[in-house]
Amino acid sequence: MTTLADLGDRRRLAESTRRLGGFLDPEAFAQQAAREIDRLLQVPLSSVAVYEDAGMLSMLGVNGERTQRYRGVRIPAGQGLGGRALVERRPISVQDYLNDPRISQEFADVVRGEGLGGMIAVPVMHEGDILGVLYGATRSVGSLGDRAMTLLQATAGSFAPLMSLTMRASRALSERVHAERLRIASDLHDDVGQLLFSIGVAAAQMAQSASEGPMAESALHIEEQARVAARRMREAFEALAPSEAHETVPVALRRELADLESRAELVTHLVVRGTARALPPRIETALVAGVRQALYNIQQHAEANMVVVTLHFAEAAVTLVVQDDGQGLPEGFELTAIPRGEHNWGLTSLLGRVEHLGGVLELTTNEDGGTTLRMSVPCEPVGA
Repeated sequence: MTTLADLGDRRRLAESTRRLGGFLDPEAFAQQAAREIDRLLQVPLSSVAVYEDAGMLSMLGVNGERTQRYRGVRIPAGQGLGGRALVERRPISVQDYLNDPRISQEFADVVRGEGLGGMIAVPVMHEGDILGVLYGATRSVGSLGDRAMTLLQATAGSFAPLMSLTMRASRALSERVHAERLRIASDLHDDVGQLLFSIGVAAAQMAQSASEGPMAESALHIEEQARVAARRMREAFEALAPSEAHETVPVALRRELADLESRAELVTHLVVRGTARALPPRIETALVAGVRQALYNIQQHAEANMVVVTLHFAEAAVTLVVQDDGQGLPEGFELTAIPRGEHNWGLTSLLGRVEHLGGVLELTTNEDGGTTLRMSVPCEPVGA
């Protein structure tokens, strides 16, 4: 983080950072952060874009805007000032946005509507992950100055841990909601779905045996109602499924952990690092299989109290890490391609699946006890 020489700036930054604690909603955080940037920089326009989807920023926090178009604008990586700062992972400033040849002009109309000239964009990063971009802008041509650049960089560094906590809390809440919806859908499919199917079959058989008359009419009516109920339930399944493709794996893992907590006295945590993205079905299946096998082994053999599952989306790979605080691996344990005896069939099968995908599977005992399963599979971003 860039250091500040001015004691007053340091104090104001500390106060602004303190006021940002406790937010659980990224949009509310971004809006308050934009207000704090205004207090610190005292510029005509301050704003905060949040890195929501892979390669996309959303302008969620704005202070001092003149038009509605600026708020909520979505910025692809590489486009405009913020998109360039996102890709290059460094602060970028311009003195005249509309006439600077280094900046693409996809947002020229928005900038012109706001009457902006000089602008600074500083990426917010925490533990190597991009969280968003902070902006400061004037409505005249010219530089915002070294102090503004230094202060905005320091602000990005100071806000980053709190922004990361807010985004993780929001994501965890969303994953829990979707996991519960997935559980409800599964229960409906297994119980009510089978019941409706059985009712429909029984009604059809009754209608055939009755041939005609009131009994046959009633049976046909029941059969039709069962079909209608089944169709509506399928519509409910669609509504209960994860709404975005990139949510699929985190939601599935969240559900697996919830199932483990329900049948064993274990505390579980899911940590998602990087920006979640849609994955090929074969990789999704392997990741879910990996966590299921790890959790099964933990429940059966580890005598653990806590499990932490980390899903890390890197640029060219996705990594699953499952850690427990149990008794560790048996002495002399080796992960082999051919199972020995009646044990390790599940791990051997998982190893074959991971290697078929070009990935790596490791199982080790932690230095302080417990076991770590690490599974890494190459996965290029969509469109790469």
